[in-house]
Amino acid sequence: MKDKKTLMLVEIAVMVAFSYVLSLFRVVEMPQGGSVSLQMLPLFVVALRWGGKAGIVAGLLFSGLKLIVEPFIVHPVQLLLDYPFAFAAIGLAGFFKDKPIAGVAIGGLARFVMHFASGVVFFGQYAPEGTSIYAFSFIYNITYMGPEIALALFTAPLLLRRLSKDKSEDYSLQNNLIEILSFAAPLAAMALVVGLRESIPVINYVSLILWGGLLLYHLSKAKQDPEKAKRGLILVTVPPALVYLASLFLR
Repeated sequence: MKDKKTLMLVEIAVMVAFSYVLSLFRVVEMPQGGSVSLQMLPLFVVALRWGGKAGIVAGLLFSGLKLIVEPFIVHPVQLLLDYPFAFAAIGLAGFFKDKPIAGVAIGGLARFVMHFASGVVFFGQYAPEGTSIYAFSFIYNITYMGPEIALALFTAPLLLRRLSKDKSEDYSLQNNLIEILSFAAPLAAMALVVGLRESIPVINYVSLILWGGLLLYHLSKAKQDPEKAKRGLILVTVPPALVYLASLFLR
């Protein structure tokens, strides 16, 4: 047990260092922070091999390293959103060890949400005149986060298949997609409800219906597999609740 813990700590340290090295090889670099690289890959490997707690620790250590070497700070809350919160969010992938594709997607999207919130609150001044700060933040952050998540989705499962001996891992696109939608759809629906009220009404209704459908789906699975149903119910309730609370705080 002690040897296993030591191995985990050593692997976290090595992967954090590897993440920083990969962060230096940038395909695209954005003017107000953010770049396209493979920096998330080692953090996902830690999370999916050792679990969510280890992944969050690795993300926090990496964010500390980034803050020391190349900080981009305009406000204390922005610092929290763009560094410890954003990179710790990658570690959420570790709570989906059995569905690695979903884990990578959810961890990447969770990091995107942190940068998006930071952009809405603190970087609206850079939005072109007449452009919604929500649209500006979304486009700005998805420009580099989209490719980063796509790179991680392609490379992480390939690497994990070689490293892992766990036969319970499910790489089925359908099963992973349900988990991804359970995180993304309710989050988007709540964002539309509390923030983007002037968006196209049909999109609001469709997202709310999808949210309700996912909630009913996980409730229907409660008798068959209580643990997986519990995880699904957490996904469709907790993230949108946090978005709602954040919207009250930021008003």
